[in-house]
Amino acid sequence: MEYAEPVIKEVRLENFMSHRYTRVKFNSGVNLIIGPNGAGKSSILLGISVGLGQSYTERGRRLSDLIRHGEDIGRVTIVVSNEPRNGVKPFPNLRSREVFITRYLRRDGTYWFEANGRQISRSELQRGLMRIGLNPENMLIVMHQGLVEQFAYLSPQERLVIVEDAVGLGSFRRGILAAMQELGEVVEKERKTMELLQRAEEALKYWDEQYQKYLRLMKLREELSRLRGELAWALVKKREKEVEDLRQELSRVSGEIEKYSAEIRKLHGEIRLKLSRADELERKVLEGAVKLVSELKNLLLSYGDLLAEARVREYVVAGLKEEEKKLRMQLKKLAKKLEEEIGEAESLSPRIDTPRSPEEIEEEIRRIELEIASLGEVPSETLEAYEKYKAEYEEIRKRAIEAAENRERLQADIEERKKIWRDRILKVVEEVNRQYQSFLARVGGVGEVRLVNVEDIEDAGLNLTAGFRGIEPVELNPYTLSGGERIAA
Repeated sequence: MEYAEPVIKEVRLENFMSHRYTRVKFNSGVNLIIGPNGAGKSSILLGISVGLGQSYTERGRRLSDLIRHGEDIGRVTIVVSNEPRNGVKPFPNLRSREVFITRYLRRDGTYWFEANGRQISRSELQRGLMRIGLNPENMLIVMHQGLVEQFAYLSPQERLVIVEDAVGLGSFRRGILAAMQELGEVVEKERKTMELLQRAEEALKYWDEQYQKYLRLMKLREELSRLRGELAWALVKKREKEVEDLRQELSRVSGEIEKYSAEIRKLHGEIRLKLSRADELERKVLEGAVKLVSELKNLLLSYGDLLAEARVREYVVAGLKEEEKKLRMQLKKLAKKLEEEIGEAESLSPRIDTPRSPEEIEEEIRRIELEIASLGEVPSETLEAYEKYKAEYEEIRKRAIEAAENRERLQADIEERKKIWRDRILKVVEEVNRQYQSFLARVGGVGEVRLVNVEDIEDAGLNLTAGFRGIEPVELNPYTLSGGERIAA
């Protein structure tokens, strides 16, 4: 049968327990160290454990107790393979095919590790050993005297951890548990972010209401400003009509004056003719033309009528001129007022040709002023506060979405890794169970190795049952089986 190259190739003990200098080489497959009691067989196994960094010491309460009596310093050297596994060397910083791991122990309790003569930390050593599945703390890797029965005292959860570590699944499961812890932190972060988002939403809701009021107020004020401009131009339009009406009235009065003045001039012309004829007739009557008296009398009566008619028209013209004077004064005042109103309207807006009356516009202005009053006061910092809280809300909302996505992504990754872990551990336990049952059959026993709580990675465990001499298998524990049966199981 061919075996793979051994992981541990050699161990050297110098001033360690009963060994002054011992060198043991290992071959592929099973290596047996045989000797009488007290020959130092257990010391070799303990030396391997200590040399690989194990903190547990079976026979010494302190590391200094492991130094050979009468010596101040001891050391253990372990030669391990540095061949690549899965494409990676256990100690990638070392180019050699073998690594000489040495642990020095001093009588004062100090110690240190070296790899190929270079001092390394314990954590660096452990990382390299974990890559080849060599954990000296695992009782299934290094089982000292008395540890066989101790396995029976372990809980199912502790047994599974030891088995996983021995077959190289320990780091995988620890990675899942670390990811689950990270998930808890992510969930907590998401919860806190959602709380922040809720508070930000409440704050934004208040400032959004104020912002909407602010926008409405700005719109109403803009409309009010437009209406005031429209009202001003409506008043201008009304005033322009008044001016135009007054001008037309003035034009009518001036026309009346001109008409009556023309009639007066015509009457005065006729009066002059009547007076001239009357003077002529009067002279002739005085000369003896008595027959012309009647004509003179009629002429004088006609003269009186014309004169009276002229006086009436002159009176009317005088009244019309007085009215014309007043109209001109009114027109001057209205023109000045119109000029002022045009200037005021131009200061409010460009000219607006509105079909509405000032009364209609004033009614709408009152309605808008009432709506503005109903909105109440809007804080002066509304626009700035709204933009600030909106930006904060969007930022927190983005973080909440990212937190949720991270949680979902991490949950999916954990579930996938859990599935891989379950598949692998079930396969391992299936093989272990097959060998376990085969071994028990050789010693007249039956039993089973099975996983419990496999769906709960934090509470998953490994149960062993065993029964001998036809007795129904019972769970492996310190109380139900005899010492020999426990050791066999």
